[in-house]
Amino acid sequence: MLVAASRPHAAARPHNDPGTLIGTLEQFFAMLAGLDHRYGTKAPLPDGDATRLGNSGLMTLAELTEISQQLGLPKAKAELERLAVSIGDWITRHHGEIHTLEPIVNGLAVMANEVQEPAVLEDMTAFMGDLMRATARDIATDPDMSDDRRPWRILQLNRAIVATRSHNTELMSQVFDDLIQNLPADARDFFREGMRQMEAVPYPARVRAVMTRYFQALAQHSLH
Repeated sequence: MLVAASRPHAAARPHNDPGTLIGTLEQFFAMLAGLDHRYGTKAPLPDGDATRLGNSGLMTLAELTEISQQLGLPKAKAELERLAVSIGDWITRHHGEIHTLEPIVNGLAVMANEVQEPAVLEDMTAFMGDLMRATARDIATDPDMSDDRRPWRILQLNRAIVATRSHNTELMSQVFDDLIQNLPADARDFFREGMRQMEAVPYPARVRAVMTRYFQALAQHSLH
């Protein structure tokens, strides 16, 4: 669909033709499968290959995603974003470092909206934590806090939302503590909105209690 829709525009974009990019992506995934077979699915790779190859694939996906957006192909865009999540998983499993975070965060947002099962939401929360730990330091230090759409911020806010939806109160507490530490400027607004959601959605009492505890703790802190 993406290739067919882009043909009228191909002459205007010779350096990022979707057909060429898709071919590159197919070769990329074949290479990842080969490396998994050779080294195992969770072993570190030599020469920083997990970082280098993984982020190269993410950049190719980001180009295709942008083309899908420009051509008005939301289904193709969503499928590409899901693929970005699988690349993020591959990088983390092989102890690489993520430098291209945005397509993974976008893909996780698409997937989270489709999930209801608590166990799956717990696994997704854990994976988001793995991504945070694998994110390159120049991103994780969060130098530019003026951009509310920065992927590092969105990843952590979405992680807190997914943890809340899992109804796992121990997991919620762990994630909320991370949120307060990493995004102190956003935490108070998150818990304020969380309290509104507790009124709008019939969350279990134990979930409401955790959200209330954190909301009240930050509200009291702000008074001092």
